Amino acid sequence: MKPNPIPHYFNIFPTGKIPVPVCIGDLPLSNYVVPYNTPAEKVASHLQSNTVLPGAIVVKGERLLGVIPRHKMFERLGRRYGVELFLSKPVSDLLLELNTEVFTLKSHLQINTAAKLALSRSQEGTYDPIVVEYEDRTFAMLDMYVLLLSQSQLLSNMNGVISSLNNIETILARELPNESVLGLILESLRLVAPYHEAKVMLQNQASYETLQTNAHVSILEDLWRANDIYRSVFSMNQALNIEDAQMTPSWKGKHLLSKTRSWMGIPVSDQNGVAGLLSLSRFSVSPFNNNEKEMALVFTRYIGSFLNNLSRQTQRNYNYLV
Repeated sequence: MKPNPIPHYFNIFPTGKIPVPVCIGDLPLSNYVVPYNTPAEKVASHLQSNTVLPGAIVVKGERLLGVIPRHKMFERLGRRYGVELFLSKPVSDLLLELNTEVFTLKSHLQINTAAKLALSRSQEGTYDPIVVEYEDRTFAMLDMYVLLLSQSQLLSNMNGVISSLNNIETILARELPNESVLGLILESLRLVAPYHEAKVMLQNQASYETLQTNAHVSILEDLWRANDIYRSVFSMNQALNIEDAQMTPSWKGKHLLSKTRSWMGIPVSDQNGVAGLLSLSRFSVSPFNNNEKEMALVFTRYIGSFLNNLSRQTQRNYNYLV
């Protein structure tokens, strides 16, 4: 009996844990780019030595000429006279022979959108590598297998969200304000509404003194006047989405992340009213959709419950001392 082979995705995600990306630009990508006059033999040798690479991007100067998918290259070389005709010639000759459609997606696209677009390709090219284009006009290659694997992980996360919610509710019901609960809430939220950075922004008060050193929390003396964006969240008392912070004139202030492109702020309430906000940042122009907003609202209520527990514990400690 043959031993069980190591799953292919362990070559891409060595820990076995598939991360939750905000967009396709966050996925493991290949940057094997070759000039058009590179000998096909050199490209074939490199692909044979690097089995994770889905193919090669062919360029002429800064211009993208096309992509040579791994499987199509070796299939053509394996046919009659394939080696004799192409292996000693420039890789551009093989590119012309394969005539593979170049399929390019912007790096900020979210996983489900990218998967839907990629699967709409012609049947012959459905599983060819995808060219990912960044804002700086550089390119990388995305393996279709990686994209579908990541989409499957997102669906699995959505199916498991009920278990996460039940776990958080059980912990909060004990009314023990363990600071690790806050991290659990934010990490569970990340699984269904991916973000690059999350912060719970709170107005400074005695109840939150123990959170001063918490990595997930920022305590501000005058949160309501920190900047116009935060003030808008408080005045409306509802979630605020910003598609692209760089295109928003009011996005300024020392407490706003300079790398943020898409942002969502949600008011956080405790037993005394609005106590602060949950700040979710994405460093790509990948706006939060309605489903992600609804999930964020649910988890924000859990943050409010955590703060209530913390306030009650602080009051109990005060009463004990008095």
